Amino acid sequence: MKDIADSHLIYSTDKGSICPDCSKSIKECVCRKLRMNALPETSGKVKIRHETAGRKNKGVTIIYSLPLSQEQLEKLAKKLKSTFGTGGTVKDYTIELQGDQREKVAVELRRLGYLD
Repeated sequence: MKDIADSHLIYSTDKGSICPDCSKSIKECVCRKLRMNALPETSGKVKIRHETAGRKNKGVTIIYSLPLSQEQLEKLAKKLKSTFGTGGTVKDYTIELQGDQREKVAVELRRLGYLD
């Protein structure tokens, strides 16, 4: 059985949702903002690949090793999704776009200055 000292408050009727890391309300949380603005360690070379494994044979274009924070990646992903008219998401410092968009993504990233 779990020790009470190891338990974490996740919701308070006074404050609402509580951050599990800093135990402040989500609105007052600083660590979440720090994570959103932190830059990942990258190799310095932006990579684009196409994957179908584990996706019921539906292709996904994955863009990774971008030297951008999570917040900046979300803005770039939104721009790419609207430009190509496709769905997608940001997960673990990677952008995932539905379909095989490799060539279009490479052209757009060159235009934006992320690729040489």
